[in-house]
Amino acid sequence: MTDQTAQPDRTAPDSTPAGSGVSRRSLFRAAGVGAAVVGGGALLEACSSGIQGAATNSPSASSSSSSSSSASTSASGSATGEITIGWIHPLTGGLAGFGYPDNFVLSQAMATSQFKNGIKIGGTTYKVTIKSYDTQSSVTKAGSLAKQAIQQDNCDLLFASSTPETVNAVASQAEALGTPLICSNIPWESWYINLGGNPQKPTLAPKHTIMYFLGAEHLALAFKPMWDRIGEKYGNNHQVAAAYPNDSDGNAFRAVFPLVLKGTGYNLDISTAYPDGLTNYTSMISQFKSHGDDFFTNVPLPPDFATMWTQALQQGFKPKLATVAKVLLFPTDAYAMGSKVYNIATDAWWVPSLPWHSSLDGQTCQELAAAYTAAGLGQPNQNISNFTLFEIAYAALTSVDNPHDKAALSAALFKVKLDEAVAGPVDYTSTNLKTNPAPGVAITPPVGIQWQKGKKYPLEAVVVDNTLQPNAKITGDLLPTFTS
Repeated sequence: MTDQTAQPDRTAPDSTPAGSGVSRRSLFRAAGVGAAVVGGGALLEACSSGIQGAATNSPSASSSSSSSSSASTSASGSATGEITIGWIHPLTGGLAGFGYPDNFVLSQAMATSQFKNGIKIGGTTYKVTIKSYDTQSSVTKAGSLAKQAIQQDNCDLLFASSTPETVNAVASQAEALGTPLICSNIPWESWYINLGGNPQKPTLAPKHTIMYFLGAEHLALAFKPMWDRIGEKYGNNHQVAAAYPNDSDGNAFRAVFPLVLKGTGYNLDISTAYPDGLTNYTSMISQFKSHGDDFFTNVPLPPDFATMWTQALQQGFKPKLATVAKVLLFPTDAYAMGSKVYNIATDAWWVPSLPWHSSLDGQTCQELAAAYTAAGLGQPNQNISNFTLFEIAYAALTSVDNPHDKAALSAALFKVKLDEAVAGPVDYTSTNLKTNPAPGVAITPPVGIQWQKGKKYPLEAVVVDNTLQPNAKITGDLLPTFTS
């Protein structure tokens, strides 16, 4: 399934993330790693899966029980071949916010000359067909759709985006069935462990799948500077209320966050590991209140956060700064809770102020964000960064002689190096653990954002901390969630 041949000695195998007081080795040992830690321009048109045109206000897909949808337009001129790419992503269900911008991303990528006019490989111009597969936010469906894309629909290349619930099942199928896959929006540790790797000793080299995103430790390192700054102004007892569920994300955070924060002076007041779907959070809220915790963090399912936070407000738990993970990542999620989430902070792996350019057409992040808003889609969504799926695909496809040779195309993925990309530079040839902690992984560090009462929108995502990504511009002042 994977190539477990030892890799060349990678830079600083026991390296420590910047700002952390704990080594990567000890971090993952405590997390239980090693056992289990918890040319044709193809435009996707309105089809059975329901992805709508890029200029609509609702790009999400309607439910489609098992089929995929695809549509293609032929290249003008003499296209004599075809490349089929399958994109497996959540367009409906609880994770639909992640897939909200995907049709816009698709339209932007396919409008570039590289895709619009067909991809020329070895003297042949290939039109491109994109097949979209809606997982409906189901782990089981993600895996079955990957198998369908490979075995029935004969996809040459796959994309998988957004959360372990989507990506890991697809990656398992891609490795097992020998199909090249580019992944995004999944913490690298989860992706790597799923493939059989050990982040503590990253020697396993996947044969067919690569990814770009951040890691779990980056979230702790993004939140701490914000706690520090609020603490300087409003007092700091270094007590952080931590509500972690009894699921894979919660168990990983419960193990990793204390180690990343070791030696910083912060103490995590960790809740009982509660079940997903819990409806009464009184016990943990009482715990946090009685301990006088100044700060709050969590990693819940979105519906659970809405229930938990509503009850916290009703019961008078008012931390000086709330820093959440896995929720409030997208405008639609924030709007749904309205004023309840004023001045709550989270992470963002992509923001319009980043200085990156598209490697396909030179568009800046700001230009893409403006186009997104002009298309009627509202405030930019950080998954516009999925554009880089297409950038990596183009780089790999144009480096092989035959796009239908899956072994060659898979090998080409690991040779991609883009100094410019919408998600940020990615280099799969590097052995620097800071940017490439394992084979097939490229890190795109996050910034800290805060949902503040807006002028143009009800809530606006303001960049308030760029400690891990200094290339991003600060766009507003960090405010306390509560002052009393």
